[in-house]
Amino acid sequence: MSTSQSSESSWLKTYNLSPSKVTKLLLSTIAILVLFNLIERGTVYWLNSQNNGQFISIYFNFDEETNLPSLYSSLALGFCSYLLAIIATLKKKVKTKYAKHWQALAWIFLYLAIDEICSIHELLNPILKRVVNAKGLLYFPWIIPAFCLVIIFLVVFRKFILALPSKTKVLFLLAGTIYIFGALGMEMIGGYIADSYVYNSFYGIASTIEELSEMLGVVIFINALLNYLQSQVSELHFCLSFQRQKRK
Repeated sequence: MSTSQSSESSWLKTYNLSPSKVTKLLLSTIAILVLFNLIERGTVYWLNSQNNGQFISIYFNFDEETNLPSLYSSLALGFCSYLLAIIATLKKKVKTKYAKHWQALAWIFLYLAIDEICSIHELLNPILKRVVNAKGLLYFPWIIPAFCLVIIFLVVFRKFILALPSKTKVLFLLAGTIYIFGALGMEMIGGYIADSYVYNSFYGIASTIEELSEMLGVVIFINALLNYLQSQVSELHFCLSFQRQKRK
């Protein structure tokens, strides 16, 4: 390639990340994951009932970590973090009041994305079981500090949430409610089942509802972020530059 050619800009295909298209894609992906999860759980149950074997399949099991459902959830949360970082950057340029709140949300969702694939929160269970009576609804004691963090979050971000446009505020609260219902509420129910009846088919149902609620909450949140971005700017252009910046 000649020098003149290397200095030219190249334009790639433009992608339309409309809220409706992205939401349909994510919902379709979730539907496929749920279908394969049900097929896999049915297969495992049938094989074990036939020969009492220890057939284990984890690729689509919603209750397992580091598999396809957890990878999807991690990527979806990471996409939330990316969108939040974009909004934070836009807000910083115009120096709005809540720019730091958007940035903080971006970091929070980045952590959630990493935690989803690495299960960092699970490391708290053996530690907390030494100091609390981890039985029944508190069988997985990591939910105790998690509930505390949710309360702190609501207190710190209450003015930010109230200042959001009406549609965005409703979608944020709906997404958060569904996500927390799955992540904490269904985790408590699953813990009660695991403590009372050991791990059985009812626990599998609870874990499926838990993960599905989290996934749907994230989809609603992504839809809210894309709609909010759409209301702020008509187009976003990204540029990759391979030229050295000239020092002033």
